[in-house]
Amino acid sequence: MRGASGVAGAAAPLNRMIPATLCSLGLIMAMAAPAGALCIYNGVDNAKTTIAQEFSDSRWVVRARVLSAKDGEVGSGPDVGTLWTVYRLEVVRAYKGQAAKRLRFYTERDSGAFYMDKAWLPLPAGHDIGGEYLLFLNPLRPYRGQPPARRGAAFVNYNCGQSQEWMKLPVRAKAQLERFQRTKKKTSP
Repeated sequence: MRGASGVAGAAAPLNRMIPATLCSLGLIMAMAAPAGALCIYNGVDNAKTTIAQEFSDSRWVVRARVLSAKDGEVGSGPDVGTLWTVYRLEVVRAYKGQAAKRLRFYTERDSGAFYMDKAWLPLPAGHDIGGEYLLFLNPLRPYRGQPPARRGAAFVNYNCGQSQEWMKLPVRAKAQLERFQRTKKKTSP
């Protein structure tokens, strides 16, 4: 029942506005949320991989130490404006492939990247110089107009996969790498 002031009648338009306002607010919040990592492995978004899968799919599997890092920005070509980092790595141990003793690792500073940084520190101080990583690597495929810093570099097989800080690698994963390396040596000509 409506009162003489018409207050109850005023609530009806307000009730229709609330769902529209909440929907608009939700869209704004979704657009403002930080982007997650772009994690696609063999066409599957956010795939959960195993060490065995990535060992098989990578040219090199190495334990590597970060020697240095250089940041830059692409100045021309199709990737103009893209930020990047090139890490110089020393191979401590190769589990698969004939990796050079020193490797260059190129990553763009975006949602598809793999960083060897201390996330709590700003760059360049945040680069994990001296840090060791297990890396499942493949050479980057060249393309016309690629940034010069990218040429001849490697990148992880899957940026959301098994590549990680060596210290965080479980003991069972280290043992599995040892087994894969021994098996690979036995089957190699």
